[in-house]
Amino acid sequence: MKDTARQIERRIRTIGATIRLLYQVDARAFLISTSTGVLGALFYPLFLLLAWKGFSLLTTGGGQGHDLFFQGIMLGLGFFGLLSVHSLLEIINETATTNLKAVSSQQTSEHLMSKMSEVPYHFFEENDFQARYGLLTSQAAYQPAMLVSTLIHSISSLVSILGVVMMLLASAPLLVVLLLVLIPLTAVETRFHKQTLELQTSSAPDLFRMQYLSQKSIDATWQRDIRVHNSSILTEEYRIVGQRYLSNLKRLLNRFQGIRAVIGIGIAGTITLGTALVFWLINRGPSSLAQAAFLLPALFLLLAQAKAFSVSWGMLVECLGYIEQVFDFLDQSFEQTQPVPSLLAPAVGGGQ
Repeated sequence: MKDTARQIERRIRTIGATIRLLYQVDARAFLISTSTGVLGALFYPLFLLLAWKGFSLLTTGGGQGHDLFFQGIMLGLGFFGLLSVHSLLEIINETATTNLKAVSSQQTSEHLMSKMSEVPYHFFEENDFQARYGLLTSQAAYQPAMLVSTLIHSISSLVSILGVVMMLLASAPLLVVLLLVLIPLTAVETRFHKQTLELQTSSAPDLFRMQYLSQKSIDATWQRDIRVHNSSILTEEYRIVGQRYLSNLKRLLNRFQGIRAVIGIGIAGTITLGTALVFWLINRGPSSLAQAAFLLPALFLLLAQAKAFSVSWGMLVECLGYIEQVFDFLDQSFEQTQPVPSLLAPAVGGGQ
C-alpha cells in the first residue's frame, strides 16, 4: 500500500516537473496546446445536443411554419459554427503541439548533454551506461511534450465521456452502466504500455548496438575494410541483434493481441446490448425519432471515447516511465568511487 502511494506521489511529481519544464521552454505553445485540447473535448457533447434539437424540431413540428424555418436556420448556423471552431482548434492545437515537441526535445537533450560533464570518464567505457544513455537520448528526451499531449487527450476523452453521461442520465441512465467496459480496457492498455517500456529498457543494449552498426555501415573506413576483406560482419551482427529484439517484441505483441481480441469481442457485445437497450427504451413509450437519433450516436460515442481514454492513459503511463528516467539521471549525484547507477532505480538524494 505504501509502495503504491509512493509511486503515485512520484508520478504526480513527474507530471508537475514536466509541466514546469514545458512551460519554461515555450509558455505560449504550452498554453495554446493545453487550452485548445480541452476546448476540443466539448465538441462531441455539443454536437449530440444540436443533433437531438434538430430531430426534435422535425418530429414535433416546432410550432408554426415560420418558427420552424427560423429555428432550422439557427440550428444550421450552430452546426456550421461548431464544426468550424472544432476544425480551427484542431489546426491550432496540432501546430502548437508540434512546436512544443520540437523545442522540449531540444531543451531536454541539452540538459542531458550538459549532465555528461558531471559523469566520471570511466563510465563512458562501459556498455551498460552507453546503452542506457542512448535510450534516454533516443526515446525519453522526446517524451515531455508527448506526456502533456497524452494527458490532454486523456482529459479530453474524459470530459467528452462526462458530457455524454450527463446527457444520458436525463434520458437513458441504464446506458451509463455500459461504461463498466472502461475498466478492462484501461487495465489492458496500461499493462501493455508498461511492458512495452520494460521491453525497450531491457533491450537498450541491443537497440544501442543496432544504432551503432547502422552508423558504421556508412562510415568510409569501415566500408573500406569490409570490402577489402569481403566481410559481412556488420550485416550479420545487425541481423543477430535485430532478430533477438524483434523476437521479444513479437512475443509481447502476440500476447496482448489475444487479450485485445477478447476485449474487442466484449466491446462488440456491449454495443449490441446497448443498441438493443436503446430500442427497448424507445419502444416503452411513444416512438421517438429524436430520441433514437440522440441515443444511438451517444452510445457509440460513449464507447469510442472510453476506448480513446484507455489508449491515451496507457500511453501516458509509458511516457511517465521514460520521463522518470530522465529526471532520475539529471538528479543523480555521480561519485567517482561508485559503480554505474541504474537509471531505472529511484534517484538517491537529489529531487527525492
